[in-house]
Order: sequence, then structure tokens, then C-alpha cells
Amino acid sequence: MPLALHSRSIKAAALVGSGLASFSRTRRSDEATILTFHGLSEDTAERGILDWSLHLQVDVFRNICSMLAKEYCVISLADLVEARSQGAGLPDNSVVITFDDGYASNYELAFPILREFGLHGTIFVTTGFLDRVEMFWFQRVDLALGRTKKELLDWKINGRKLRLYLGTYELRQQSLMKLLPELKELPDTDLLSEVDRLEEALEVTPPSFDDLPTPMRPMTWEMACEMSLSGHMDIGGHTHTHPILARCDVSAMRAEIATCRDRIHAEIGELPIAFAYPNGGTDDFTRETTMLVREAGFKAACTTISGRVNDCASMYQLPRYGSPESVCEAKATVSGAFETLKDWRQSCRKAMSMI
Repeated sequence: MPLALHSRSIKAAALVGSGLASFSRTRRSDEATILTFHGLSEDTAERGILDWSLHLQVDVFRNICSMLAKEYCVISLADLVEARSQGAGLPDNSVVITFDDGYASNYELAFPILREFGLHGTIFVTTGFLDRVEMFWFQRVDLALGRTKKELLDWKINGRKLRLYLGTYELRQQSLMKLLPELKELPDTDLLSEVDRLEEALEVTPPSFDDLPTPMRPMTWEMACEMSLSGHMDIGGHTHTHPILARCDVSAMRAEIATCRDRIHAEIGELPIAFAYPNGGTDDFTRETTMLVREAGFKAACTTISGRVNDCASMYQLPRYGSPESVCEAKATVSGAFETLKDWRQSCRKAMSMI
């Protein structure tokens, strides 16, 4: 487990064990929480994938859903949007479950669990991925580093030199984590050619969709339609080819957003209500991006900026938490315990500064 995740896990256990999570659940009951998942996996021990952060173990997800069904009010994102647009309040301790990208595991593994517990979710789909016209660039990078026979690669990117060690599975994982942030800084027009160049240098063949490991595979439109009709899952937009929109010019942003909306409408039969920005950090979308999302008819848009949904939250910059790695972390997250601890620390610092 990466050090940052290990530290968060320990902190979550302390917040739950100390009773702060229970206290926060009552104190912050009028705030909503949006959780972000991606795909699920039944076996994260297989060595065909380097980055398992996008494919949570299905048993962990099931345990989180069981906890949420017992202790929280899981609502749809559409219900949250409707309540906010009407100026109405939300049920106490509301939680929204979302998934990004559109992996087949959302249908095969997550969907049965949501139905079992009577819960609702939203999948933000990348429509080109479901159309099988373009896999995610980060999947290609993951597989290239994982499948190459090279044990070392010196790579220059963004004016910096990276030494990528590839002698073991763990070293390949570390090299991937070093390379991904650099690739995300590239203009979208340069990104795919950089991935092409990387595959060539690593002497690997670009994978086909049929060559993808099971957790990486896209759902079909038939799966999406079945889930949409079930009443347990809504389908939202996540662009057509998953560029970081802030790295695109305005015309490219408009095309990505509009094409995504139109493909969902054509396949599902309804216009999507909500959108999620790829990557979703503060530097990954712009004022123009939010304007284009609004112009395309979306009623709300989600980021990956951590935070709780209160009366001050912008409907086109809704905060979301990343995928909790355990039930304990999920409890600390949805209760607001992390924020309560942060508030207390800020109050203490302010008090100390006045002494």
C-alpha cells in the first residue's frame, strides 16, 4: 500500500475508534457526501495491471455498501440536483455513489451489489471507451510498462529527465506513478503521440480492446441501458475520449462534451443530467469548461476535489471524495470526521496565533 494511503487508513481508524466519526455524523448531518469509484475487481493479485487504484476489490465495495445501507441515506445524484435546484433540503446523512469511466465491472460486480442493498449510483461514462474507438491513454501506458522486456528506460518529458526502472513488478509500479503526472501536464494534442513514442521505445505493441485485462475492459451500451432502466443507476457524461479538458482548446472541449452528451442520448434515450471532469482536480478544468458543460444542458458537474456538499457548493464544481479503501475509511469520510478534525486543527492554530 502506498505510504499516503497507509497513513490515511491509520487516521481513519483513529477517527472511528475515538468516536469522532459518530460525533461528526450527527454534527454534519445536513451535508451530503459524494463518493467516487472507478472499476471493481475480484482479484487484485494478478500481475497484468500495475495501477490497481482504479479497481477496488469487490468485497471491500460490498462491505462499504452494506455499511451505507444501514447507517446512511444513499440518494441518487439526480435527487441531489433536483433538491438543490428547488432550494429544498436533503435527507440527513445523504450519500451519493458515483463511478467514473465506464468499466464492465460496474455492471458485472457493482450493479448486483447496489440492487442487493437497494442503493442507487451514477456512472459517468467516457463514450468513446464504450464505443470501443479509443481506450484510455493511461491504460496503454500501464500495459506498456508492465509488458516491456526492458529493465530500464531513460525518458525526457516536459524538459525533465526521468529514469524509469523496470526490473521488477514493484519498480514498474513506481515508474508508472512517476510518469503519469508528467503525461497529464502535456497538451492534449501532444499526449497520444507521446504515448505512441513511449510504446515504441519500450518495444511493445499497442493493445487492442480484446487484449485488455478483465478489470480494464469497457461496459457495453447494452449494459448501460439495462442499468439505466433498472432504477438503480443513472448514466452521466465523462467526455468522449477522456482528455484533461484544461489541456484542450475551446473547440476541442466543446466537441468532447457535446459528443459525449449526444452519444448517451442516442444509446440510452435520455439526455444525461450530470457530468464529471476527467481527472477533476483544480487545474483540470477551466471557467470555459464549466460554461460549456452548462451550455450543453448538464444540470451539474462533479470534480475530484475533496469536500462535502453544503449550501455553498457550486452545482458545476461539486466536490467528491476518492474511493475509500476500507469500511473504516468510508465511515470516516461520509461522517465528515476528516473535516471535523481539520476544522479543529485550524481553530487551534488560530487560537495559538492570538496568544
